[in-house]
Amino acid sequence: MIAIDFVGTNLNSGTKTYNINFCNELNALNLENKTIVFICKNYVDQIDPNFRKNNNIRYIIKPNFLSITFLRFLWMQMILPVELKFLGVKTLYSPMNFAPLLLKVFKIKSVLALHSTLPWIYFNLMPGNFLRNFLTKKFMEFSIHLSEILIVPSNFAKDEITKVLNINEKKILVIYLGIDKRYLASNSKDFIDEFNYDKSYILSVLSCVKYHNIINLLKAFKTLKDEINFDLKFVLVLSILDKKYFYEVNKFIKENFKKNEIDIFINLEGKYLINLYKKSLLYLFTSYCEVFGLTTLEAMAQKTPVIVSNKSALPEINSNAAEYFDPDDIVEIKEKIKSIINDEDNKRKLLNNANDHYKKYNWKKNIDQTLSAIKKINNSK
Repeated sequence: MIAIDFVGTNLNSGTKTYNINFCNELNALNLENKTIVFICKNYVDQIDPNFRKNNNIRYIIKPNFLSITFLRFLWMQMILPVELKFLGVKTLYSPMNFAPLLLKVFKIKSVLALHSTLPWIYFNLMPGNFLRNFLTKKFMEFSIHLSEILIVPSNFAKDEITKVLNINEKKILVIYLGIDKRYLASNSKDFIDEFNYDKSYILSVLSCVKYHNIINLLKAFKTLKDEINFDLKFVLVLSILDKKYFYEVNKFIKENFKKNEIDIFINLEGKYLINLYKKSLLYLFTSYCEVFGLTTLEAMAQKTPVIVSNKSALPEINSNAAEYFDPDDIVEIKEKIKSIINDEDNKRKLLNNANDHYKKYNWKKNIDQTLSAIKKINNSK
């Protein structure tokens, strides 16, 4: 018997997207192994209403307070291993960077998915205090070394982890993520009240953290506004993970922009993103440290040209379907935006490339490959 731990955050994030999409696809499969899924109650409303109808899946629904990081971590480390042993679980899949450290004591195998290399590459850009970040890094390392197989979403992530932790690359399996099916829809009735979709705007969907260097995007937009001769606004959809950095971003906006030049939506429901992507002039995304990045593909699916930073896994994932910039070069960011606004041939080329590109990434393929890896470990002696 295998188990999957989907007890996760309720903030809009890549983690939440992964968990909900995995659950939806898992429910539709004809599974060979009996599977137990641990999930928070607040996720239940966001997955397929028929989720209870797969006879090979048993859902154990946990209270919403476990979506709080500290409480979730305590439950995972102290209580979950005992539950797994009592239920007769042989293998646990932990898709959120951490696994219970007591699994070996209870002779339970571990398959871990890693969705960040930030603690090793840009430790100083992590949100939170030093002690918390140091402990996060160490628990992630313990979880990685404990696992039988480590799953990462890009070759870039595999190369980085192999180097920094000196892990045998045969232990690391690359499985690309997929696009949420709702972003493949061409029509949506979900619009943000009192937002003018007819006014030209640039869109960025980001976690508000230092490694997304949002202020550089704003600086580039400010210089762009001084050069173009039409009205343009910048729309930021943010999940606030670093409150101090959010304060810096807000301070910069107040000091450098007029009212209504920048719109910020905090923790916006995903259903509203479809039309935001579709109606935007272009999609702008930046990061120093990204092991995959879903939002650029979501924008491509809505026929929106994408401009993205040339760091980490972003060139690998987006290939020739995006334009690239150095995230530290404000002038280059501005010029890349202008190239989309002014050059219709360049824009058309990007959209043509994107039309074939984003279709390569789907959750069915991800889950088939993930379950195959878990099954192999579960059946091994």
